[in-house]
Amino acid sequence: MPRYFTGKPCRCGHIAERRVSHGECVECHYRRRLAWRAANPERERKHQLAWRAANPEKAREYRRRWRAANKDKRAGHEERLTKRAAAQLRRDRINKRQAAAQRKAARAASELNAGIAGASEGNHQI
Repeated sequence: MPRYFTGKPCRCGHIAERRVSHGECVECHYRRRLAWRAANPERERKHQLAWRAANPEKAREYRRRWRAANKDKRAGHEERLTKRAAAQLRRDRINKRQAAAQRKAARAASELNAGIAGASEGNHQI
């Protein structure tokens, strides 16, 4: 976006570059955009996903640069992820055990039903 600088404060008091398209100062535009994002999180998320899908190389480069510049933030995030992953593994193990128990019970019930059906068929006399 083309910009220009007058050196005069905007109506909010910012002394910043202004956008040629509408004369709004860059700082006011930034704050207005942040407020819109906070008020419309679903629409912002859709917009971000669409942009990433349309620009995968740029998105990859932005992520790479952010990771390089924010190693301290990533360390804390990875620690939380590790704790979250460990909790998920515990839940997965419990779910797996429960599913195995349900399959075993279903198999036993099926075999019991098959035994009852076979026994009743054997009792019929023609």
